[in-house]
Amino acid sequence: MRETFRAMLVLVIVLFFEAAELCSSRNTSFSCIEREREALLKFKLCFHDPSRMLSSWRGNDCCEWRGVGCDKNNQYVVSLQLRGSVPDRLYSHFIDDQQPQLYLIDHVEEVVSSLLKLRHLEHLDLSNNNFSGNLIPPSFGSMKQLRFLNLSYTQFKGRIPSELGNLTRLHVLDLSHNYYGRLKVDDDIQWISRLSSLQQLDMSGVNLNHASSNLFQQPIEWEYSR
Repeated sequence: MRETFRAMLVLVIVLFFEAAELCSSRNTSFSCIEREREALLKFKLCFHDPSRMLSSWRGNDCCEWRGVGCDKNNQYVVSLQLRGSVPDRLYSHFIDDQQPQLYLIDHVEEVVSSLLKLRHLEHLDLSNNNFSGNLIPPSFGSMKQLRFLNLSYTQFKGRIPSELGNLTRLHVLDLSHNYYGRLKVDDDIQWISRLSSLQQLDMSGVNLNHASSNLFQQPIEWEYSR
């Protein structure tokens, strides 16, 4: 009788701990939204990644991937921090001699198309990566939920699209040090005034020679060079 009781007691204890472990795993582990995981994988395919910064981007739980931040309550991707290895403001005249971590190998529009599927993304840092002298796509202006956008040292060039003025929730916008000052603004500078939440704007190294004088009347803290 005692042996039977002991055996039953051991069985109950084992089952108890197995149930507790199962409940614990259900409560502590989660995966991001499937469509957002697929969007991140498409984003990854747009780049050559010699330093393997995105090597952890595999498996189902993209909330555990390097640089990806998720809201713990609903698993939405809210942050992408993919800054390259070169520190900010370390260089401005020798950008081609540096080694950013990600190199664009696809159309830049495909990058933004993937990012647009992250509908709750608020923080986006792509600084110190190589976008190969492309224009900044106007479609960046459709990411209206963004609060932080850093495109510094990314080798974008050409006209800054006025569509960035649609990012009315932005607190920080950094467009500094891109491609030897070949990133520029023109007379259509009123888009800055539409950034009603903006607290910091860095346009160091941006060519402002064709900007109208009302650029300097915007009530925000910012950096620039002419």
